[in-house]
Amino acid sequence: MNRTQQLFTAGGHAQLAAFQPERESLPLEEALELLLRHAPTVTASEEVPLFDADGRICFAHVRATLPQPPYDRVQVDGYALRSADIAGASPERPVILLVTQHLYAGDAPGLPLEPGQAARVTTGAVLPQGADCVVWQEDTLADSQTVVISRSLAALRNCRMRGQDMEGGSLLAASGDVLHSGTLSLLAGQGHAHVRVFCRPRVSLLATGSELVLPGAPLPQGGIYNISSTLLGLRLRKMGARIVRMATRGDNRMELQAYLAEMLAGSDLVITTGGASVGPRDLVPAIAAELAAQQGGSLLFQGLRLKPGSMTLGAALPQTLLLGLSGNPVAAAATFGLLAVPVLKKISGATRFAPVRQKAVARNDFGSFRKDERRIVLARLEGKDVYFARDARRMGQPALCDDCNCFVDIPAGSNPVRKGMEVDIILP
Repeated sequence: MNRTQQLFTAGGHAQLAAFQPERESLPLEEALELLLRHAPTVTASEEVPLFDADGRICFAHVRATLPQPPYDRVQVDGYALRSADIAGASPERPVILLVTQHLYAGDAPGLPLEPGQAARVTTGAVLPQGADCVVWQEDTLADSQTVVISRSLAALRNCRMRGQDMEGGSLLAASGDVLHSGTLSLLAGQGHAHVRVFCRPRVSLLATGSELVLPGAPLPQGGIYNISSTLLGLRLRKMGARIVRMATRGDNRMELQAYLAEMLAGSDLVITTGGASVGPRDLVPAIAAELAAQQGGSLLFQGLRLKPGSMTLGAALPQTLLLGLSGNPVAAAATFGLLAVPVLKKISGATRFAPVRQKAVARNDFGSFRKDERRIVLARLEGKDVYFARDARRMGQPALCDDCNCFVDIPAGSNPVRKGMEVDIILP
C-alpha cells in the first residue's frame, strides 16, 4: 500500500488531516509555466466551412493563389480613358472623347482603347486595355457617343491595378492564427469555401462536493446548487472547447477516483472544482497525486501564492493536464482565466497564448485587504482606465464575472488602491 492509499479508509472517505502537499505552492507565473510546458500537443485537424471557422485556430499556412484585385479594376462610375488625352483640359479648353463601349461589373474585358477614345464604366468593371484612369461621371458632360472632360487627371486615379492590394503567394493566414471575419473574408476572396483548423480541445469538467445539487432538483437542507459547472462550462464553450464530459460527484474517494480516471483517459484537459484544500473531505489533491503516479505523470503544484485561488493544483499525465480549482465560483473563474485560458489556447494550436500585461489607471477604489497576500481582483478595462468590479470582495457572486474582462494584479505588501493610481492588469 503506497503513501496516498494509506490516507483513505475502506469506506472511501479520506483521513486527510495529516495530508501534506507533495508540491509547495507556487507563484502564478511559475504555475502557468509548468502547465504550458506539460500541455499536450494537438496535431489532429479538420476542414470546416468558413462560416464555422470564426474563432478557430488555423492548422496550416494559407497563401493567396490569386492577386488582389485579380484584374485592373474600376473604382468609380464614370469614364475610363488615357490620362495623356486630357492633360491640360480645363473649363476653357475641354477635351471631347469618343465613347466606344459600355462596360459593367462582371463583363468580360472590353476592346482596347485607342487615343481619343473613352469607355463608359461602372464600379467593379475591368479597366480596358490602354486606359490608365477613370474620370468621375459627375465631372463630365456626355451624350450617347461623346464625353466632354474639362479637367485633367493623373494616371492610376480611381482604379486599382492587378495585384495592387495583394500579390499571389502572399500569406493570408499562418498556422496558429486565430481566424476571424477579416481573415476568413480574405480566404473567401481567394475562392476558399473551407479552411483546415486544429481540432477543438477535449475538456472534461467535474464539480465535487456532497453539498452540490444539480439545478432543477429540490434543494435539501445544507445543500447548494452547483453553479461552477454552468459558469465554467459556458466559458469553455465560448472558447471553442469540446466538452466531452461534465458531471457532479459527492465526496466519495472511490467514486471520484474512478470517474476522474475515466475523464483523464478521454480528455486533453480535465478541470475540477472543489475538494482542493486540506480538509478531511478535500479529496482531489491525493487522488490527483495517485493517478499521476500510476500513469507516469506528476503533481506539478498544489497551491498558488495569491488570493483568490490559493487552493489550486495542477498535475501532468500522459497527453492530459488536470487543473483543480477552488469550489468558490468567483475564485474558480479567476484561476480559470489566469491558468486554464492560456493552456486551452496552447492546446488549441494557437501560437499566441500568454496573458498580456499592461498598465492602467484605477477609476475607483479597492480598499483594505491583507497586505501579506498578492491579490487578483476582477475588473473591467476601458481604454486605459480600469474599474474594479462592484462588490469585488463578494466571492460568492459569479455575476461579478459578467462585466469583467481583466484582472488587477496587486502585489503583496501593497497599500489599498485609490482612484487615479496606476495599477498592473492582466488580460487573459
